[in-house]
Amino acid sequence: MRSPVPLTFAGMAVLALALGIGRFLLTPLLPLMQADAGLSLVGGGWLASINNIGYLLGALLCTAWKLPQRATLRAGLLLVALGTLGMGLAPSLPLWLACRFVAGVAAAALMVHGIAWCTAHLRAHGRAGLEAVLYSGPGVGIIASGALVAALHGIPGLDSARWWLAFGAASAAATALVWRALGAPASMALASVAKGTAREAGPAWPLVAVYGLFGFAYVIPATFLPLIADAQLHLPALREWFWPLYGVATVLATLLLGALPAVRNNYAGLAGCCLSMLLGGALCLYWPSRAGLALGTVLEGAAITPVVMYAMREAARLAPHDPTRLIGALTVAFGIGQIVGPPVAAALAQRLHGFAAPLELATLAATVALAIALSRVRRARKLTSPACLAD
Repeated sequence: MRSPVPLTFAGMAVLALALGIGRFLLTPLLPLMQADAGLSLVGGGWLASINNIGYLLGALLCTAWKLPQRATLRAGLLLVALGTLGMGLAPSLPLWLACRFVAGVAAAALMVHGIAWCTAHLRAHGRAGLEAVLYSGPGVGIIASGALVAALHGIPGLDSARWWLAFGAASAAATALVWRALGAPASMALASVAKGTAREAGPAWPLVAVYGLFGFAYVIPATFLPLIADAQLHLPALREWFWPLYGVATVLATLLLGALPAVRNNYAGLAGCCLSMLLGGALCLYWPSRAGLALGTVLEGAAITPVVMYAMREAARLAPHDPTRLIGALTVAFGIGQIVGPPVAAALAQRLHGFAAPLELATLAATVALAIALSRVRRARKLTSPACLAD
């Protein structure tokens, strides 16, 4: 088997392209599309939602069928690049919707198979500590796209269409760089991990429920953060920087948690992520200042990829032989939450002239997810208590 380090960075690049470009490039470009392409807030909500629908369909495909991993990963990367280029070439909303749908399908396939492929190799090499590098990928993609848009904002002639074309070309170049690394098959790695590994008891539905609720909770700020910042602060020159700040928090939190000893119960990690999302949303709601919004952004960003890391670790615990389909089911639940979030948030924001109600809904979903996660933590402690073991 190949060295796990280059494979880890290839996996990180796959997740960066899947979420940083295929899923969330719309976030920093949405204000520009409103300004130079006449896109309405509701239209932006539907662009986000159709991308989420594609993400859900891609996850369903990965759950229902055992797709060839190498071909799926390579096809997903090509479709992300083509869908991104298409956004710069398409002249109308219907074509934009088609491009975002394609990118969403591809992003889900990359997430499901990219995580399964890379973590299988890491576990086979006994290098699970490198998972944090893998899961930092989405944050790296968010930082790269968000910081570039923020830094070069306002340059004459650099409109939203040219940004889409530039990121499409960058996606194609990144695809070429990781193409050969993705040829390493995960089947032998999975077989070596499965040897001597017994399935641990435990239901999957609480994990799916927590992950789906978190999907709804995070997608509202993740889609509309620059607009929320502009609405609360009335500082257009500053609003673009909140999205890369979100990405920085994501990367740093993931790497820090990956460097620490692993938690004994993955639900404890999930509960921490839900609490961070809840507090971040509350700060954005009740402390509408630069400091409050910045701290809220950091807390929300710090939760987004650690929650993926803990959920996928729990999936590997529940399905050690091959967690691909369980990862697909989790991605489906996440996708459902994401589909509902953007159009509901956009409609509420337009009707009520602000993002307070959408943020309240997001914090409510995070609260319910936190309660489920804590209930699983309490149950695990009860099962491992001395009195229970004595029985």
